[in-house]
Amino acid sequence: MERFFQYLNVFPMPLWLAMMFAPGHPLTERMSRPGTLFIIAGLNYVVALALAVQRGQREGAAIDFTSLEGIRKGMSTSEGAAAAWAHMLALDLFSGAWIYRECRRLSAPWYVRIPALFATLMAGPAGLMGFLIWRLRRDR
Repeated sequence: MERFFQYLNVFPMPLWLAMMFAPGHPLTERMSRPGTLFIIAGLNYVVALALAVQRGQREGAAIDFTSLEGIRKGMSTSEGAAAAWAHMLALDLFSGAWIYRECRRLSAPWYVRIPALFATLMAGPAGLMGFLIWRLRRDR
């Protein structure tokens, strides 16, 4: 499971780095659009979730998504933690790609794009919120 976790962490990094430091490169533009990369990120989550469900069934404790205690128990295994992490990574990457495309469309300066992307990489919704606040203020 540790190797899968390491893969999950490394998989999106080339696009994150490209969106931050090579925003005008044609490959960055192409890879940031919804497509194969995001399908693979979703597949990573589906695989991790299947492993977590399988482990829960093996141990006689199906994952319960209807209670906080059920979520806690499901995430207390390596497989459950990997599923939660894959979920966060996939949605953060999708949000980051949207932020990148919006920055390109709006000609946002680097000092908006890079911090917004870095914050989204590190703390998902916080980076998205910061970018949306900048965009709202810009549009006034």
